[in-house]
Amino acid sequence: MSERARNTLTVIAVAAMAALLVVLVATNPSSPDRIEAIGERIKCPVCQGESIAASPSPMARDMMALVAERVDQGHSDEAIVDELLSSYSGAVLLDPPRSGLTLILWIAPLAALLIGIGVILWWRRHPPDATPAVPSLERSRAWRLAPLLILAGAFAVIVVVAGFFLQDRAGPASGVADLAGQDLDEVSNETMEAVIAANVDNPQVDGMRLALAERYYEVGDFRSAFPHYLAVAGSGAASDPQAVTALIRLGWMTWEGNREATTAIDLLDEALAIEPDSDTARFLKAQVLWCGNGDLEQAADLIEEVLDHSELNPESRQVVESDLAAIRAGEPCA
Repeated sequence: MSERARNTLTVIAVAAMAALLVVLVATNPSSPDRIEAIGERIKCPVCQGESIAASPSPMARDMMALVAERVDQGHSDEAIVDELLSSYSGAVLLDPPRSGLTLILWIAPLAALLIGIGVILWWRRHPPDATPAVPSLERSRAWRLAPLLILAGAFAVIVVVAGFFLQDRAGPASGVADLAGQDLDEVSNETMEAVIAANVDNPQVDGMRLALAERYYEVGDFRSAFPHYLAVAGSGAASDPQAVTALIRLGWMTWEGNREATTAIDLLDEALAIEPDSDTARFLKAQVLWCGNGDLEQAADLIEEVLDHSELNPESRQVVESDLAAIRAGEPCA
């Protein structure tokens, strides 16, 4: 084989390696493309046949925000899809999982190796043509080794690049704990309801339950808040501060919403059994005793205990002192 033909084959082999490398790079889409592609695969739980990428609903926006966060953290596409399907009730795949791109990443290095072997075998079967100007032994060996070294180097580059991309795609898996640990101020009520419904028996969502219940409570939606407070209070964490908050809210809603003084006092007593220093539980119990049972003496004692605590801010202290004065004067509660 002439030197020109040998050089041509070397160029072709290196070009083949470069082409395979380009394929590898092309199969690793940018983050925005990945986010959009994942979103197109998931049906919006509250929409009519729309993907979360196309839907303008708050839940779909929250789900897309989660996808973007997980992509930034290096999670794999399948791990992100699995988390969405397990965490959002009603979310389903709009198309089957695709594995073609990952398959190319595995096949490319093997193809490069086969091409390299083929080129080397060709060289062995077609040795260089003899010429009058015979090169030295060292130069001849160098020429024979050059194609092998070039191919081996190209193959090593492709293997390294493929390994990098595959490692990036196989990032850490995520679970409910990650979802429950998000900044809940950024999550809609609708999304929190879906996550809780999908993980109803998981105590890790108690924090999300409580945050959602507090939202409902603040706008006076006791009907929506009640089941979440009840679930937190009965989650089994007897010394959990979250349970104290839930019991206090349940007690006050029971009185405020239904005027059930006995049940309200029982719930507030449960909170005090867990946290005896809770000024909030004491004050609300005093209110129920005063307004519901007409027990002015016990109500006054509880309010005096609240006033003994210096942690009260001036505004709260003024309200408590005003109530104590009204109780001592025998006035009906406002």
